[in-house]
Amino acid sequence: MKQFVRPLMFLVAVSAILLLSDLQNRKGATRNSDKTRIAVFRFNSNQILEETERGLLDKIQRSEPFTNGHIEIRKYNAEGDMPTANTIARNIVSEKFDIVVSISTPGLQVMANANKDGEILHVFCAVTDPVAAGVGITGPGAGQHPAHLVGIGTFQPVEGVIRIAKQMNPDLKKMGVVWCTSETCSEACVKKARVICKELGIELVEMSVETVSQVYEAALAVCSKEVEALWIGGDNVVEPAIEMYVGAANKSRIPVFTNNPKHAFKGSLANLGANYFEVGQTTGTMVLSLINGLPTNQIEIKNIEPEKLYINDAARKRMKGNWVIPDGLLARTDSVIR
Repeated sequence: MKQFVRPLMFLVAVSAILLLSDLQNRKGATRNSDKTRIAVFRFNSNQILEETERGLLDKIQRSEPFTNGHIEIRKYNAEGDMPTANTIARNIVSEKFDIVVSISTPGLQVMANANKDGEILHVFCAVTDPVAAGVGITGPGAGQHPAHLVGIGTFQPVEGVIRIAKQMNPDLKKMGVVWCTSETCSEACVKKARVICKELGIELVEMSVETVSQVYEAALAVCSKEVEALWIGGDNVVEPAIEMYVGAANKSRIPVFTNNPKHAFKGSLANLGANYFEVGQTTGTMVLSLINGLPTNQIEIKNIEPEKLYINDAARKRMKGNWVIPDGLLARTDSVIR
């Protein structure tokens, strides 16, 4: 029996050595490839994230490395589902992409959790407050973030849009908001809103939700508290239900103010937010710089907020109360829907 066992063990050992050698060769081929593999991870399909992704891809795909075939891009979308997002993030790490670009605060959090060991370079964007996201970023400085995690913040101009509401109706005393308490980006916006509302003498009436299906009823409940307007900041749960949010406000003939310019086309009155195509472009420039060898310890976590203001004048005319567009406000408006 021994005369058969020894040759068999020898064959097993040789096979194992050959297999390990093949694995090392494949890893080496991946490491030494002249093609940079980029995963673009979008948390859901709202307009802000879509515009950010468009700007990002436009910048990268018009670059020389991409046109020369040295960059490969694969897109992922969790469609707002957290278990799906976690699975996608783990797959991106296991497939050993060179760079992953996450779009949104939940996308940053999920991807950072899956990539705790820094196996791939992670670039984030369309994030309201990177420090508050709880991913190891302690401040804006180049030395205040993990070496494998860089990107840009885009804090919603909360104070700006609430000042616009007061400018359009100086008698405004009571404003409502529906927000998701589990969203760190939404919490950051609401904290800003509380401060500016107190400064302007506006009572902020809040109601929290956990799912999209709760938004309409919550908005109706807030409207029943005699608020004169609704506001919504960056919120990945409430924003997908913007049409229901506006619909609830319309029942009471009160206007909606948002931090997403495109919500003007959904019936909200004044909408001050970032130009997210430009945010995506800026992120694309960072990605290309990293590919060209820029060290991550030279990158600061800057707040990029190229503002854009859209006003729906048709919605204004349907509202009760004295809502006007002062000439100074009209002069700074990028688009007026009549």
